[in-house]
Amino acid sequence: MDEFENMMAEFNDWLEDAKKKIKASVQIDPSKLDAFVKIIAELFSIKQKYADKLSELRTAAEEKIVRLEYSKGGETIHRGYYCPSPVLDLIIGGMKRGRLFKKKKPEFGNYSYEYGFDMDGRLLRVKGVNEFTTPNSRFNEEYLIYIGDVVYGLEFDNLGELGVVSKCIYDNGKLMKYERSVCGMEKFADLHYEEYTYDNDRLSEVDFFFNISPQLELYEEERLSVEHDQDGNIIRLISDEIVDGKAEQFIYNVKPPKKTATLKI
Repeated sequence: MDEFENMMAEFNDWLEDAKKKIKASVQIDPSKLDAFVKIIAELFSIKQKYADKLSELRTAAEEKIVRLEYSKGGETIHRGYYCPSPVLDLIIGGMKRGRLFKKKKPEFGNYSYEYGFDMDGRLLRVKGVNEFTTPNSRFNEEYLIYIGDVVYGLEFDNLGELGVVSKCIYDNGKLMKYERSVCGMEKFADLHYEEYTYDNDRLSEVDFFFNISPQLELYEEERLSVEHDQDGNIIRLISDEIVDGKAEQFIYNVKPPKKTATLKI
């Protein structure tokens, strides 16, 4: 047995032990885990389809983009200011959307994201600045593919490697599901998943699943109730959880009131 085989054997032993400990400490619904595995498989298939299509995606987007917007901050959250999730930055500490520049284009080095829109106002491309970016190259690039009420996001790093795929499902312009997977290898891919419920066209509940790892047979979840002010801004998220066998309520207050940036479908 060579060194690599020894390492894999040790990893598999650790994995089996980790699974046993997880099953003993948390309650996992096998049907949900199976559903997450299928979602990851689909997103991984999208990755395989587009992995070598960066040049084509870039050319197609450049032909349609007629307007650019720029933002500062938001590097820790998917897509920065235009992150699809309406709640991700509200419940996970350190995640900020950043802010849009409202006047002329900022100089290179003063912005974090460039957003490219077509003539119908649909977001087609997101260029993110990283430590290797120059004014003309080595951006992180995300390209959005619109298929009916579904929007796929294909995230390429500064070397042109496609490593992250997202999927947003809409119904009459309302976001119903948000899925995002870091899927370098399908076996080790993870998943973030959110599902939304509306009341009179206002977001009322979010099923929030994170740290989803089929390899470890693990996920974490929260069900959030959403409260709005009279203008429709999110002002509070309420989560009911069981901690040490007791029901506890966690409240996320939003200051100032939060209105979510949304994609045009």
